Amino acid sequence: MPPHPSNLPPPYEGGCACGAVRFRVEAAPLGVRVCHCRICQQAMGAPFLAVASFPKAAVTVTGETARWRSSERLWRHFCPQCGSRLTLEPLDGDRLGFPLAALDNPAALHPEMHIWISSRVPWLALADDLPQHAEASPEPYRSG
Repeated sequence: MPPHPSNLPPPYEGGCACGAVRFRVEAAPLGVRVCHCRICQQAMGAPFLAVASFPKAAVTVTGETARWRSSERLWRHFCPQCGSRLTLEPLDGDRLGFPLAALDNPAALHPEMHIWISSRVPWLALADDLPQHAEASPEPYRSG
């Protein structure tokens, strides 16, 4: 799936709520997805996670993060000072995901699809025209 035509070009910058952790990304996203799985809901304390994935080599993170393994395949990094959730690190890929809300300009990137809508909270209406997948995306991430 091609990137959204309204995406702004890199670089992208962002960080945690207290400013102790900052990141900068020098590449276009490999994919931008809205995940409705139960793990993302619980980890974010929200009904979904809008996340952009980037090649690891294009990312610089400053400041210390803590992490926890939320599943067999994923580490989640957060700021130990303020608790902001910052980075998703799959063990099976050379990419990092960042919540769109952690970007300094959260409108810089636009989602391409909804995934795991089988776990969508029933009161959340999806009023966009994005593709919806009951579970994981059938489409791979773009190459970096």
